[in-house]
Amino acid sequence: MTDLLTHFKPGEIIGLVAVAGGLLVALSAVLGGFWYQARLTALKQDMVSRGMSADEIRAVIDAGSKAGHGRHSCRT
Repeated sequence: MTDLLTHFKPGEIIGLVAVAGGLLVALSAVLGGFWYQARLTALKQDMVSRGMSADEIRAVIDAGSKAGHGRHSCRT
């Protein structure tokens, strides 16, 4: 492994790590978005199977959003 790294200049290694890190962050964001949507869909399906109405489901979903926290924020 160290033999492979000795063939590159330090600037090239930094560039490679920067590009690979950027791609990893982007991939994590995409996968996180898919995971979030899947969990939200599963939650909604669970609430429907429990017999909750659309208004009740909306209230639960909105309670967890940042918009719902606005009335409880501290303002000086």
